[in-house]
Amino acid sequence: MRFRGILLTVVVLLAGLTAALNWGALTQPVPISLLVATWSGPLGLVLLLAIVAITLLFFLGALIDRAAQLRQVTQLDRQLAQVRSQLGSRDKEAAGRMEARLDAAIADLKGQLSALKETLDSKVGTSALTLESRVAERFEALEGSLRTQLAALESRAKGRDDALLERVARVRDELAADVAQAEDALARRLGGSGADSADDA
Repeated sequence: MRFRGILLTVVVLLAGLTAALNWGALTQPVPISLLVATWSGPLGLVLLLAIVAITLLFFLGALIDRAAQLRQVTQLDRQLAQVRSQLGSRDKEAAGRMEARLDAAIADLKGQLSALKETLDSKVGTSALTLESRVAERFEALEGSLRTQLAALESRAKGRDDALLERVARVRDELAADVAQAEDALARRLGGSGADSADDA
């Protein structure tokens, strides 16, 4: 549309320039036949006026067409604004519904989590009591086993101590007997050497 307008403007300017340069020939009167009569006048000027009238009509039609297009664009803009407002309200409604669904889902999840927590707490409490009783039983069993083993070790140690004391007493008696024999032998020896010395004197 713009190209056609520019082209038409250039053509009109060229036609106006040609008319200005040939104004004398355009205004020269010539006989003009009107089918029913003959009229003498400037044919070039009549044709120029006809071209100008046609050009003005074209420009007027283009302006009317452009005005109609502008009205259509304005109407379309209004319809677009209405559609956008409707879509905005629908989006708000959809967002509200989605928010309500999300709130309900969150509340449901919170309820499920609280129920699961209670179940876990009860299971953990039961498991803790069971584990505590098992640990106590195991501890008692281990304590009994340790006491039994300690008693066995004490009895073994006592038996070993008694055997060691008996052996020490036996060794002491043997050592005492050996010392007594050694003392007797030493006394006899000392006694025998004293008698020999007396005989010599």
